[in-house]
This record gives sequence, structure tokens and C-alpha cells, in this order.
Amino acid sequence: MKFRQLEAFNHVMNSGSMVAAAAVMHISQPAVSRLISDLEKELKFSLFNRKQGMLVPTPNGLTFFEAVEESFLGIQRLENAARHIRGEGGQVLRIAVTHSLAATLLPPVLKAFSARFPKVKVVVHSHRLSQIILRLQNASVDIAVGSQIPKVPGSKRELIGSVRQVCVAPSSHALATKALVTPQDLAGETVLRIMSDGPASWSEVFQILGDNKVPFKDSYEVDTSLTAYSLIAQGLAVGIIEPFSARFWPAGTVAVRPFNPEVSTSYYFATHNRRGLELEREAFVRLLRNSAEELPEFQNVLSSA
Repeated sequence: MKFRQLEAFNHVMNSGSMVAAAAVMHISQPAVSRLISDLEKELKFSLFNRKQGMLVPTPNGLTFFEAVEESFLGIQRLENAARHIRGEGGQVLRIAVTHSLAATLLPPVLKAFSARFPKVKVVVHSHRLSQIILRLQNASVDIAVGSQIPKVPGSKRELIGSVRQVCVAPSSHALATKALVTPQDLAGETVLRIMSDGPASWSEVFQILGDNKVPFKDSYEVDTSLTAYSLIAQGLAVGIIEPFSARFWPAGTVAVRPFNPEVSTSYYFATHNRRGLELEREAFVRLLRNSAEELPEFQNVLSSA
């Protein structure tokens, strides 16, 4: 198994095509194809299914990619360490955060942090939880922020606060006229699901519907709440989901209403216990808590004092 083969596979998975991977690697598309084919022969299983000119990763390919991605994150960390040893560039603070928080909680934190530490470069990785955990495990980020972050060896996890999930429906939907939505109000509705992601699960509302014997249509399952809001805005479904992404939709597209019984999700940040940037990390965490206190979606925020 050669590094160039793994590099080609990594680029194909990240770019979605051999043509794009070839452009990044500065080689021809047939050369990338040969590297992938040779890798498959060595692995003795297929990485992709070829369907109508499209590459679709196989289950084995997806599993193998998790290990490959982990290895490349480690290489990236070594390259960064080498640059710092050589004295190239300034200090870098790396943040991994879920998509909805990257666009709501994080911007005021970055503004205040940059005013205090103008020479520190901040790199933000927006991910789903499984990728955030991977970056924590590989120590390729200094701070991780998101819901349901588990304890990861070598890092310190602290609670930010809890967030109550809300009922989101098209603005023209009958649910938009209600001040409070209950399980019985969802009878006969198409209620979309958010896919589980590693240890993160969003199934509590469906347990509630089952316990109350509420019939509903189970037609859509998506991987991010942003996609969920998009489907809801088109009138395809309703959902009990996080409230942050509602900020991205113009008035008159979606309606957000409280749901009872309350379904709350815990949000955490995790920091790595490695040397360097201790002062900057502490300042960032304080600003993070201050920002959370300013957002109405957060409940029971622990004080930064």
C-alpha cells in the first residue's frame, strides 16, 4: 500500500470525483484511476461502485476512509508542528464546531477574540459531531463546540448550557397558528428525522410520539438541521429540531413554536490539555460563555465568572 494511493483516495473522497482529485494532485485523471484500482487490488475489496459515470463509495470504502482521514489529520498536525518549530507563521487556534453554532454562537466570539488577540490566526472547521470527535481524538483542534460531545481522552469537557428543541413548520401550516405544539398536534403529519451521528441521537421526540400512540408519516431523514429547515420551508414536512437555524430563514417561510413536553439537548465545549495557547484558550472559552448568555436559545448557561 503506497502513500500516493492513499492520497488519491483521500482526494477523491473529499472532492467527489477523480477529475477534481487529479487537478489537486497535478496528475491526469487516468493516473488517479490507476492509483485507486491498484489500491483496491491491495485491499482486496472495492472502494467505489461505478454507476453511470458517478463514483459511489461502498460501505467498505466509507469505513476505510475513516481510518485514512484520521491518518491525514495526523500528518497535517505534524506539518503544522514543523512550521511552528521553524518559526514560520504566527500562533494558530483551531476550532471545530457544529454547523448551526458556527453561524450563530461563534461570530461574536471571533470578533471579540480577534480584538484582544489580533496576531492569533483562527481556523474554524464546521462539522457534524462524528468528525468533531475525530479531530478531538487526533488533537488537530484546540477547542470543540457542539451538542452531545462525549468525553474524549486527553481533553477536558465542560457544559455550556441546554437548548430546548422547537417545532418548526411552514409558515402557512396549521401548526403556525398554535402558541404551543403537543404530540397530539402532530397526528397525521410528516415529521422528518435527523440522522444519528456517532453518540448523538435525536430520537427522543419519536419516543414521545410512540408513547402517546400518535400516528405520523416517516418520509424524510436528513443529516443536518439546515437541510431539515430547507425541506420544511418547502412544505414537505414539520420537525422538532434545534432552534438556531431558524435565524437563516426570512420571515414568512418557517414558523417556530415551543413543543411540550420539553425536549432539551446539552451543549458542550471541549479543550485539549496540551501546551501552548493556554491564555488564548481560556479567553476564548470565557467569550464563548458570554456569547451563549446573549443567545435566547440557551438555557441554564454556566457563568464565565
